Amino acid sequence: MSKREQTTGVPKNRRTTQTSEKEFKSRHEREAEIQRYVIIGTIVTVVVVALILIAAVVVELIITPNQTVATVNGDTISVAQFEERVRFQRALLNQQINDYINLIEAQGLDPNQFASQEPLSTWLSQVQIPDQLGNSVINDMVDELLIRQKAEELGITVSEEDVDQQIQEFFGFDPETAGLPPTETPEPTITPTPFVSPTPSPAPTDTPTPEVTEEATEAVEATPTWTPFPTLPPTATLTADEQTDLFEETRDSYLALIRSTANISNDTIRSYFEARALRKAVRDELMSDMTTDTLHVNARHILVETEETAQDILAALEDNESFAALAQAASIDTGSGARGGELGWTAVTDYVEPFAEAVTDAPIGEIVGPVQSEFGYHIIQVHAKENREITEAQLESARDRRFSTYLDDLNAAEETSIDISPIWTDHVPEEPVFVRTA
Repeated sequence: MSKREQTTGVPKNRRTTQTSEKEFKSRHEREAEIQRYVIIGTIVTVVVVALILIAAVVVELIITPNQTVATVNGDTISVAQFEERVRFQRALLNQQINDYINLIEAQGLDPNQFASQEPLSTWLSQVQIPDQLGNSVINDMVDELLIRQKAEELGITVSEEDVDQQIQEFFGFDPETAGLPPTETPEPTITPTPFVSPTPSPAPTDTPTPEVTEEATEAVEATPTWTPFPTLPPTATLTADEQTDLFEETRDSYLALIRSTANISNDTIRSYFEARALRKAVRDELMSDMTTDTLHVNARHILVETEETAQDILAALEDNESFAALAQAASIDTGSGARGGELGWTAVTDYVEPFAEAVTDAPIGEIVGPVQSEFGYHIIQVHAKENREITEAQLESARDRRFSTYLDDLNAAEETSIDISPIWTDHVPEEPVFVRTA
């Protein structure tokens, strides 16, 4: 029996010990394997997160900025260019609004009385409604591309001196008159009445000049083209060098403020003024036929809302009803209507294009119309025509108006390919925000 006990007992003890060691090693291996999985999972998670972040950075800094918001005859405007321009325009508007309000307050007036009047109402809307400013900017940039393409076609370039001249004009500085006494006191004033139409040319001394109302003349669109308020201080007692120093100090401090608030470079600012210089050069080339010797007309009109009403007016005139009486009764141009429709002597360049063409071609004394303009339908009668000299300032305004019409026609031309992507609405910066400064 002792032999059987020895034979059966020893192997049993050995098998029990071996099984315990295998079970212990298996748990250790499983724990190590779990740790490896945790480490691998952590690494994979970190890598995925890093890739997502890298992808987001690539999209934000490379892909999105290079997306196209507009294409003009094959030339493109990128998101980055658009955003930069919007920030620049916002910075200009912010300063413009502050300067305008300061001017109002300096004259003892309440700025709130002007908030709903032009130009302040448009400026405030553009800083408060991002898409309104964005729409203005994208259209301006499209026009600039069209102008650049036309300049290349005409072989027109601008120099650094041309760009500098645009900057000087921006700040109201004329180096040619520096050191000379001013012809009038350069003290800015403001009235509660919005200035929306160009001033008509003077009438002859023997003919009274009725006020030309905004319905009869081309409304001047309020755009964020900053005019210093107030302008450079009176310089009657300063020498030419002192006036130049004053201008340079004002220019440098102002543009430094724009650079910092809009987060743009000096090159961006220079390119803005280069575009203005190129616009002027192309305008002068295309409008070279316009001179200070300009046709003036003495006319009257009846303005109505619909063509049907205009036809009724024509029928009444054919029945020998009074033009003046009809103007007083029916014209929606209440200013001229109260005078029997009389507009007085005015340069044709001061009128909207359809009206200007009509009074230019109209035989003296005949009733013409209806002539459609942006204001409605006109029935027109021209009393007299003659050429007169206008000032250089009036000529500049006339060229600007005619060139704006040219650009509108160029935008709408069949051979012009313009594609504005709706994605621009997602990329209109709301900074720099407007901050009221004294």
